[in-house]
Amino acid sequence: MAIATRTFCRICEAHCGLVVTVDGDRVVDVKADRDHPVSQGYACVKGTSLGDLHHDPDRLDQPLKRVGERFEPITWDRALAEIGDKVRRLRDRYGPRAVGLYTGNPTFFSFQNILWSSSFLEALGSPNLFASHSIDVNNKFHVSTELYGLPTVHPVPDLDRVELLVCLGTNPAVSQMSVVHVPDALGRLRAIAARGGRVVLVDPRRTETARKVGEHVFIRPGTDAYLLAAMLQVLAGDGSLELDSARGFADGVDEFVAAFAAWTPERAEVVTGIDAERIRELARAFGAADGAAVYLSTGVNMGPFGSIAYWLAQGLNLLTGNLDRAGGLLVPGGPFDTLRLARAIGHGDPGPHRTLVGGWPRVAGAFPVSALAEEITADHPERIRALFVSAGNPAHSVPGGALADALDELELLVCIDLYPNETAAHAHYLLPATDMLERSDFPVAWANLQPRPYAQYTEAVVPAVGQRRPEWEIFSDLAVACGASPVGRSLCNALPRLNRLLQRLPVPGDARLTPDVVLALLFRWGGQVSLSELRRHPEGLPLAPTAPGSFLGRRVPTADGRVRLAPASLLADLPRFETAAATMGDPGDGRLLLIGRRQRRSHNSWMHANPGIRQPEGGNTALLHPDDATGRGIAHGDLVEVSSAAGAVCLPVQVTDDVAAGVVVVPHGWGHDASGASRAREAGGVNVNAVIPGGSANVEPVSGQAIMLAHPVTVRRVAVADDGGARAASEPATPV
Repeated sequence: MAIATRTFCRICEAHCGLVVTVDGDRVVDVKADRDHPVSQGYACVKGTSLGDLHHDPDRLDQPLKRVGERFEPITWDRALAEIGDKVRRLRDRYGPRAVGLYTGNPTFFSFQNILWSSSFLEALGSPNLFASHSIDVNNKFHVSTELYGLPTVHPVPDLDRVELLVCLGTNPAVSQMSVVHVPDALGRLRAIAARGGRVVLVDPRRTETARKVGEHVFIRPGTDAYLLAAMLQVLAGDGSLELDSARGFADGVDEFVAAFAAWTPERAEVVTGIDAERIRELARAFGAADGAAVYLSTGVNMGPFGSIAYWLAQGLNLLTGNLDRAGGLLVPGGPFDTLRLARAIGHGDPGPHRTLVGGWPRVAGAFPVSALAEEITADHPERIRALFVSAGNPAHSVPGGALADALDELELLVCIDLYPNETAAHAHYLLPATDMLERSDFPVAWANLQPRPYAQYTEAVVPAVGQRRPEWEIFSDLAVACGASPVGRSLCNALPRLNRLLQRLPVPGDARLTPDVVLALLFRWGGQVSLSELRRHPEGLPLAPTAPGSFLGRRVPTADGRVRLAPASLLADLPRFETAAATMGDPGDGRLLLIGRRQRRSHNSWMHANPGIRQPEGGNTALLHPDDATGRGIAHGDLVEVSSAAGAVCLPVQVTDDVAAGVVVVPHGWGHDASGASRAREAGGVNVNAVIPGGSANVEPVSGQAIMLAHPVTVRRVAVADDGGARAASEPATPV
């Protein structure tokens, strides 16, 4: 008999409500939940294809061990024993830093993975956590830690009341809104325009969003911080900033304003390519609006000055009186006090540890992943010799090729994931994890990022297929097998051994401290709702709206409760910002600036294996402006080479005026030649990370964020189209 169960998607921040119909152990239908309190019947193709992902025969369904060049089945008990024995011997010989952990993007959409994976590493006594957020959002985590005291504080636009929303480097029509928990983001932007508000989208490409709503402004890649600096200068010169009010809540107000006083619109025009009068008009409109917000996303984060840009955005929002106000930006509290919880567990404290090479500190608990290869290959007795990779594919996702080569120097590589990906090709053991339909969950990491606060808990919808296991159980068992200590800064270190003890006691049922037990305790710790209430309302429960005026002077989680608007690390980066202005935007030697883009049917590198999603034939294509194409003898559909000192890729080109002159756009995440998933291999395409320089020499120095865009590249034709120039793309540009 078919049974319909409410749950929610955990692919991106939107967390759209879903209704999953199961007949026996088969998922027969996945559709958007019309009764969800926020998504209200919206979901994208990635969420509605979760049934296909669940039943995909390419999935990892049993533990595997490398034997020569092959992977062979192994029992869970044997795999855990062998891995544990290896880790014990490495720790005994080289110390706890011999072990490292990389957590990929899906980790942060799984409550149990977030908690148990980091606790596993901490219980082993190693600081060597590396995470995918240093590829796309480390700048925000660093700036929020510096300004607000925690990496998890990110004021969100009050989308239901904002009058002017300035968006930089974001494409909600394709990828929703990064670090904002809002389903159907395009619909929310359209609602702003429909009620007479204004949406301005600043981007080197006229995105799918810009074609559907608001005004589009072209900008040279990587120069967004200079635009924001000029907007601040205009408002300061006009006397439009609310400085006295800001001084009541923040330190360093005058130092912050003075730091950018020289950035006139005329000076910014030279760097950004945006007309000075357009900059003035936008700045004055922002200052005059009855509720305004600056929001920036990965198209800025991944540039050379993502931290300064986010710092400027926070400063503009605060000094115009738009932070902590209706129609501006708010800081939700979450269903329980997530900020107090983060402070209690020491989240965001970089601690004393540094990388062996380069001395990089941790941001949001993790070292920069661009430094991982050096930590493996360093001539140092404490270098990483055993690496665990959870829900990630760093061999494919990290720019440059050094990490893929470094993985082969490890004495132990264990991958815990859904699919055998490119990183798994280097592994010694593959451990199958459950997907989101097979586990219970609550979006703890995103609970304080909701413009419309609500809470939703989900049970597992279907039993796990084969020998797949939930991540909390895998890491609990690994911790015990590896000889982890139950003592450490986090109480969660004790979970694996406490669970082992509880299993041996003569108590009825499953007495382990499961994720649900931990969640129930968190909700009892000052929650607006209880876990039992959420179980009775699987569609989710609306919470009280965030009250304006509830953050500044009340909940800022710095030691003294004040915003720190002029932190030393950001001030120290200003000389680099000034020096780079002379060369930003135009290499001046015929090369173009490379940027990426997201695609609606992809999600980083891991959705290409899903048999329920039809991908474009041949993979990704490059986008090029007509003037740049003509000057290089390139026609629509030709095969072009995009190259740099780091490497080269060849792919078809689309000629379109949706791209600014001087820019080439290549979607990321493609090119799965080494993947163990057949559909991913067959999807084709190329991995643009081969062209992007990698390593710790190519990161933003203030935050450790990998610089993934605005790199100069050479583009040349290598073959003429033989099909009349027509080639399909998943997100078609407007050809000319």
